[in-house]
Amino acid sequence: MQHRRLIKIGSALSVLMILVLDSATPLGFAHGDLYVLSIILGALAGSRRFLIGVTITSTLLTVLGTLISPPGIEFQYWASNRAISIAEFIIIAALCDFIMQRFQRLQRNTEQLQASHQALQEMTPCQDNPLAPFQYPKQFQLFVDAIPQIIWTADTRGSIEYINLALSRYTGKPRAMLIDDNIWSSLVHPDDLVQLRERWLEAVHNQTTSELECRLRRHDGSWRWHLLHGEPVRDEQGNTIKWCGSATDIHNNRINTERFEMVAKATVDAISDWDIQSNQIWWNQGVTNLFGYTRQEMMAKPDSWTERLHPDDKEQALASIYGALNSDRDRFHCHYRFIRKDGSIAIVEEHGFVIRDNDGIAIRLIGGMTDITGKRQLEEQLSHAQRLQTVGELTGGVAHDFNNLLTVIQGNAELLTEDHALDAQQKPLVAMISDASHQAAELVQRLLAFARKQPLAPQPTDIVRLINNIQPLVRQAVPERINLELIAEQDLPTVLIDPPQLESAVLNLCLNARDAMSDQGKLLLEVGRSELDADYALQHSGVEPGTYVRVSVSDTGTGMSQDVQTRAFDPFFTTKVNGKGSGLGLSMVYGFVKQSGGHIAIYSEPGNGTTVRMYLPASLQQVNADTPEHLQTHNSDRQTSPAAVPEPGTVLLVEDEPLVRQYAETQFQALGFHVISASHGDEALNILRQLEHIDLLFTDVMMGDGMDGPELASEARKLQPDITILFTSGYTENAMFRQGRLEPGTDLLVKPWRREDLLSKLKAMAVANSPNSKRSDRWQP
Repeated sequence: MQHRRLIKIGSALSVLMILVLDSATPLGFAHGDLYVLSIILGALAGSRRFLIGVTITSTLLTVLGTLISPPGIEFQYWASNRAISIAEFIIIAALCDFIMQRFQRLQRNTEQLQASHQALQEMTPCQDNPLAPFQYPKQFQLFVDAIPQIIWTADTRGSIEYINLALSRYTGKPRAMLIDDNIWSSLVHPDDLVQLRERWLEAVHNQTTSELECRLRRHDGSWRWHLLHGEPVRDEQGNTIKWCGSATDIHNNRINTERFEMVAKATVDAISDWDIQSNQIWWNQGVTNLFGYTRQEMMAKPDSWTERLHPDDKEQALASIYGALNSDRDRFHCHYRFIRKDGSIAIVEEHGFVIRDNDGIAIRLIGGMTDITGKRQLEEQLSHAQRLQTVGELTGGVAHDFNNLLTVIQGNAELLTEDHALDAQQKPLVAMISDASHQAAELVQRLLAFARKQPLAPQPTDIVRLINNIQPLVRQAVPERINLELIAEQDLPTVLIDPPQLESAVLNLCLNARDAMSDQGKLLLEVGRSELDADYALQHSGVEPGTYVRVSVSDTGTGMSQDVQTRAFDPFFTTKVNGKGSGLGLSMVYGFVKQSGGHIAIYSEPGNGTTVRMYLPASLQQVNADTPEHLQTHNSDRQTSPAAVPEPGTVLLVEDEPLVRQYAETQFQALGFHVISASHGDEALNILRQLEHIDLLFTDVMMGDGMDGPELASEARKLQPDITILFTSGYTENAMFRQGRLEPGTDLLVKPWRREDLLSKLKAMAVANSPNSKRSDRWQP
């Protein structure tokens, strides 16, 4: 009684501890499941009333936890979690009640069987006729008939000679009829009869104990499971003189066991029950579903679980479990890696509790293993994506300010280059300044590509045609010792991408593949269709299910380790020797693919080469048939006619950076424009209200105070609807872009720019605004 009282106290304390823990954590954590352990402890107390009380209390506290816990995930998710937990309480409480009733009934039957066996030892044979059946004392028969369990005896040949009244009551047949051996063929279920006969004859022949489960027909025609047990009775010399046995009704227990097995199968976890005293471990079907091992394999020996722990985690996992066993703690929680049957590694989270005897010594340990491999991988992907996003935001902010400075440096270097007064010593110095500023500008553009902040001009593109067009460039970059092969599917959908950026991405991947192959090898370019389903999207962060065009670049080079693959897209990370790579190639490819709404993946093993796959969303748009073939993979807006010369007019220049504003004034004036400058949007609007006509509004996108460039452009069109607008920026922070793409009707001059870039952009705008242009209405509001 004392140990049951302690179990009740422990169950009550655990309920309070779980409530405190629930109130201290945000909604969304599955603390409701912890009440299951309190319910199991309530069942171990052996009181049905106490079990019901713990179950009701756990249910109410689970509901109360929703009111006192801090806010967490969205309502529909935590509400469904709580509802599932309450359903689990009811199912497990009912299961525990079934098991408890079964145990108590078996205990009573065992006591009755022991009493029957003792009585059988006291029976006396008839001395006058050795072949006559045993004569049972009247008192013994009355005692055995009072037992609800079926009791029987048989002679040494196995023929039934006595059956108590319980079988007669069960079958509805007279006892005399049941003595006949042939009657049993009608009492035993046909599916069990052959096995029963074989086992019984084998036991009689070998003089050994027999035990078998089979179904017996009841008087109402139903079949119920019984455990048939036969035991030889021996004399002082060890010779068998009689058989005695019983038939125990185990139908309800078997049904309960099947229910328990179904509940155990319903959970996704691998549940174990370690009987510490016998050193035996029971496992549910979850160990097969999660890790591939059969229950028999895991229960074959006590250390089956220990042998499959990852060597690096074994010491830590065992320390956590034995730390709970050897202390007064009743619960344990640990993470470790577990080796599946196929050799793969699973990341496991295990929760468990310890059952102790009256002296506080651990006698059983219940554990639940949850495979969190997929969850951990998604967390790592999210963490990596957040890290890349943080670096990208930092990169974009630096690029904006740095491009302003480069604009001034590059532009003035250009002006110095045109100065004929420079002597022979000064010209190389100016050239060095110009080259260095160009390299810095290229570096900034690469960083912007990684940060997914570069302006794109997407158009429907035939990727197979694009790859065919750049194949000669790849062949020139790859030595003859490397075999280059292109495999492309036909009738692929178009993709909406910026063709030059895709060309750059493919060339980058090919150069990386070339560098990975030292002497010789094979470089394979593949283009095909891929269907990425919902399961794939769940396993890869940021992927939308749908149809994609896949561009793969494979090599037979050195391959990558798992650690290198994890960091491959990080900016400035490279495995090449110093001076052989900037570490921005794959970062640029990653940024371009993500900015285009796609997905990129690396497949590699050390020594087995590498495959990089770009998945670009398929588009329903078609390549413009009117576009000349040599322009169908390039943005036609980027090529302008040299004959198109803009007419000088009045320019309203809006730039908050004084040095850049001064430089821009100089360049426009050099082209013959009349320049009016403003340092912010409000000043520019005042000028627009005062002047009747402005030919061109040239404005920075991001300005420190007040309105930004797009807002200024919108207000300017209200005042002068025909005004032409040209934006300039080193970094837009999505103020002017939609998902990284230029908005229709927007022209951008990317910083740093030179007079040549400005003139080229103005020429393109002059062509676009010509009467014969198909885009003549692009400046309309």
